[in-house]
Amino acid sequence: MDLQIDLRVAELLTSRMCHDLVGPIGAVNNGMELLSDGGMELADDALKLASRSAGQAAVLLQFYRMAYGMAGNRQGGDLTPMRELAVQFFSHQKATLEWVQTSAPEGLPESAGKLILNMIILAAEALPRGGTVGVLFSKEAGAVDIVVVAVGADAGLRDETHASLKEDVVVEDLTPRSVHGYFTRLLARRMGGDLEVTPAGSGHLRITAKLPV
Repeated sequence: MDLQIDLRVAELLTSRMCHDLVGPIGAVNNGMELLSDGGMELADDALKLASRSAGQAAVLLQFYRMAYGMAGNRQGGDLTPMRELAVQFFSHQKATLEWVQTSAPEGLPESAGKLILNMIILAAEALPRGGTVGVLFSKEAGAVDIVVVAVGADAGLRDETHASLKEDVVVEDLTPRSVHGYFTRLLARRMGGDLEVTPAGSGHLRITAKLPV
């Protein structure tokens, strides 16, 4: 990957994060304005709005710090912190999370937790009407599969996200919404594996990262 592509992906990821944070941070500001303009009769509602929105913004910042930043590369074999962060992330999503196994299979790269978080984002986006996102692991000779399954009505990725996962993707055509798929596959390939997204029956989508160990 050349410098020009690196810069475009960084710019698009930054745009995506800012877009997702504008809503809750703007709501904090609205709550404070309501508090200053409305007097004591609106104080409770204003404080609740500001508190709820500040909490959502904090969760998004922590989640993106691990999913997109350097911090996510150093989590080691215990994935419990990543799972706890994902649980908080899903408290603001339509879908729910089912992630039981938090001990990484032997041989899984230290940065695998970062890849899982990004796969989870893909799965959540594939459930516009809500549903369940599950995280599973399977191991065979020489490889570990990280499997994230999205289950729900109309489960599926947007066309532009599908395009971002293809081998012949044109980086200049990526958008702040589709760049996430491209970035997630890059993470899997950096670990020596690859990413595959396949339907698994009606209302089921399977996202698999097969990594060598």
